[in-house]
Amino acid sequence: MIRAESLTDQVYSWLEREIVEGRMTPGERIREKELSQRLGISRTPIREALLKLEMAGIVVCNSRRSYNVRILTAADVSEIFEILGILEGAAVTAVVQQITEEDLDLLEQYNQKMAETARTEDFHTFGAWNEKFHDVLLSKSKNHSLRDVCDSIRRRIYVFPVQPRTLSHLIDQSVREHIEIIRLARAKDAAALGAYFRDIHWNYQAHLPYVEEVFAKGPVVPAEGPDKFRRLRRGRESSVLSTKRIGRERPLPMAK
Repeated sequence: MIRAESLTDQVYSWLEREIVEGRMTPGERIREKELSQRLGISRTPIREALLKLEMAGIVVCNSRRSYNVRILTAADVSEIFEILGILEGAAVTAVVQQITEEDLDLLEQYNQKMAETARTEDFHTFGAWNEKFHDVLLSKSKNHSLRDVCDSIRRRIYVFPVQPRTLSHLIDQSVREHIEIIRLARAKDAAALGAYFRDIHWNYQAHLPYVEEVFAKGPVVPAEGPDKFRRLRRGRESSVLSTKRIGRERPLPMAK
């Protein structure tokens, strides 16, 4: 049975795309009342979606309980790469013997899809296919917490304000690295695959030219403190999808 996507999830997907595609800019305040009026829905699913976005590290909650689009800093990107290199490197080392020919076929298909996004310069779509690529490998792990942490942290990269002329180069580099990952996975070389994730694929210095170009036009904002990881214990109630109410305004895209 196919479950209809909740209204909260639709708002989450819509807000995420607005941020990724630059219609909501880093640091911009998100006003629940304005979104409620624009989308023709109550504030409840908007508030729930914002809570999810905060947990994903895409927005931050300020002291007045309002939200701003997160400003991703060079320090943040460095931390993300370091964490993913350690966690994903360890994960693929442990599961490489479980990778099947079907998995390798999927990896090649997803990598081809990512290569195609270099022409369209669609960073959001690239991120979706990249997540699928990494999940093929991480899905072999029985450590669900590890998979969830990696997925959550990796998604923060896609609020990274990559310049259009830089994007195709970044995607090309990622696709080339994925080809080597597939080769090592096919060879079942656990040590080499883990080292490649840690020392090359998630090597911050290798991606430094893209980071420098992004921040060249403005000052690097200091990295946020530990409050950005604050856990919210507020309960969230799922909302029922209301196509008619959303239809009066701009339709929400389906999540990928």
